[in-house]
Parts: sequence; structure tokens; C-alpha cells
Amino acid sequence: MGKPILCIGTYAKNPYHIDKMGRNVYCIEELCYLIVQNAFLLDEDSFDKELFDWIAAECSLDRLADELRRMYAKKCSIASIAGTILDYVGYNTKKEVNKTEEILRANAGMDVYKKRLSRADFLMRNGRYQMAFKEYEFLLTNTPDLNNELRARIEHNEGVMYARLFLFERAEKMFLAAFEHGHDKESYIQYLASVRMRLTDKDYVAFIADNEEAYEASLELEKRMDEAHDLYAASDDKHTLGTISVYKAEGKMHEYYQQVGDTAEALKLEYRDLVKEKIGSK
Repeated sequence: MGKPILCIGTYAKNPYHIDKMGRNVYCIEELCYLIVQNAFLLDEDSFDKELFDWIAAECSLDRLADELRRMYAKKCSIASIAGTILDYVGYNTKKEVNKTEEILRANAGMDVYKKRLSRADFLMRNGRYQMAFKEYEFLLTNTPDLNNELRARIEHNEGVMYARLFLFERAEKMFLAAFEHGHDKESYIQYLASVRMRLTDKDYVAFIADNEEAYEASLELEKRMDEAHDLYAASDDKHTLGTISVYKAEGKMHEYYQQVGDTAEALKLEYRDLVKEKIGSK
């Protein structure tokens, strides 16, 4: 059992909305958690007088708010301000606090475009696709002297997100654009994967037959598909579906409906979390 944590302050009647994360927070511990978990998303605009006023009025932490206001007036770094909040509350471990300050100090040395690229990559890795798309599109439109290497990287990552959203035709276009700009074999393999997912087996074979340059890459793709199939065959999801099929075949309808209900409920919870994230990021 973990060490008990003594919460401080009061639970807010009015939440504080963090634009960079698309999240509402209701207490100082929740703020600390989000700072540590989303340090890559933060910049100088993330800590301002509005936040300090919320800490005083809604969390009843006047002493902390006053200290933060003084630091803000002295133009202290974002790492120092975040570290003061984390140290005062004591919710996170010292290792987490140090790591967060390290990330914030590193981000402070980046220009705005590198910061937004780092933020976009972080959002993509954590499944926050709507916010990641906005960051990538900003970079594609506004980055001065955008070179082909960076353009290809962004297009490839957008292709990844479209594929994860099952929008394979859009993914196909982005991966092909990434390959044309960056000439990376991986982008071309992912392009073929998107084509394969969009077409029937017969049409895909015909597509490969009509594109001789795609043959070698298609062999690598099929190798990966076989490996993915083997991994799925050994997965918990495959086991669950197999169990459901056995229950139905054996006429164990109580167990069958129980397992179906549990699986459906888990999917509903996952979907609700995705919907909350989408609404919160608008």
C-alpha cells in the first residue's frame, strides 16, 4: 500500500481551465498531477495571475498564491514557479519534481516552433489527436523556411494519427506525401499498409502487381502483418472473444451475456473518456 497523501486547501466550486491541456482542475493536487504528467505542454503563458487568483480564491491557499505572484512579478522562470507549486503541495515525489523542472528548463531554451513540435509529438504519443493535429497544422503553415525533412516528419505523424482513427484514405495520402518529401522507406511501408487496409485483398494484390516499385516494400509489410497477427492471437482481447464464442457455442447464456456486458461496458468507458477529451480540447 502506498504512503497516504494529506491533501491541502479546499475543493474548488469553480474549476480552472488549462488551455494547453484542454483540462479542468478542481483542486491543487489535481493541478500538480497535470503539471507533472504534461510538462511538455507548458510554457510561460501557462502560469499567470488568473491561475494565482484561482489558487487563492478557490483552493484557499493565499500564502502560496502570494508567493507565486511575487515570483511572477520578478519574472522568475516557469521551472521555478512550477517547482514552487509542487514543493509547497507535496503531492509528487522529489524525483518527479526534479524531472518536471528539468523538462521545463529544457523547453525554455527552445524557439516557439521547436516547442510546438515537441508539444505536438507529446500529444500524438498520448492519443490527444485533435490537439496534435492543430499543432502540426500550425507548424506546416507558419514555420519559416520549412525544410523537407521536418515537413516529412509532420506528414508521417499525421498519417499515423489518421490510421489510428481508421481514416485510411487520409493516412495513405499523408504517408505518400511524407515519402515524397523525406524519401524514408518507413513512410512508404506505412503508405502501403494504409492502401492494404482500404482495399480488398484482391484489389490490393492487383495494386502491387501494377506497381513494381512497391513489391519489395510489400514483402516487409506482409512480414509485419504476420507478426501482428501472432501478437493478437496471444492477446487478452483475442482470449476474451474466444471465451465469449465458447460460452455461446456451449449454450452457457448467463456467462455469455455477462462477458458481453463486461466487454461492452469497458468499451463504453473508453469511448466516454475519448469524448470528454474531445470536448475539453475545444
